[in-house]
Amino acid sequence: MSIQKQDATQSWSGLGVGTDRKSFMDAVSAQLPDFVAEQAAEAVFCGLAELLSDGLMRQLREQLPEDLRGLVDACPRHPDGTRGKVDRDDFYLQVANHLNAEPENVRLVLHGVFAALREQVTEQEADKIESQLPRWLQGTWSASRLGIDRPS
Repeated sequence: MSIQKQDATQSWSGLGVGTDRKSFMDAVSAQLPDFVAEQAAEAVFCGLAELLSDGLMRQLREQLPEDLRGLVDACPRHPDGTRGKVDRDDFYLQVANHLNAEPENVRLVLHGVFAALREQVTEQEADKIESQLPRWLQGTWSASRLGIDRPS
């Protein structure tokens, strides 16, 4: 009986199986009740597209539910991207502007979306992402997995 219950429940598999856009956004909303989940996720994915290689972004896209993959595609607000050349201040400002939020709230948004995303991808993929993130963002990525150091 527990196997049947497990099959019927949407769960984060790490492979994009058994999840959908709504459950992912619900996970983001649970972390970020003061933000619109869709906008927060879009802003963070757009920022990640500036930092991660095309190959890793494709791998990340493949681990997401099909109806969520569009968020990982080219950012509509930054089509020409400056991949890999964004410093910390520019990155935080870019995400803040994308959300129309205060820059001091960006770390909270990153943490919330990262927490939902980390539960979606395999550990191997999470490690690859962490290895390509700048040092100043790796701590937020790591903390989101553990649910610790949640910014206020």
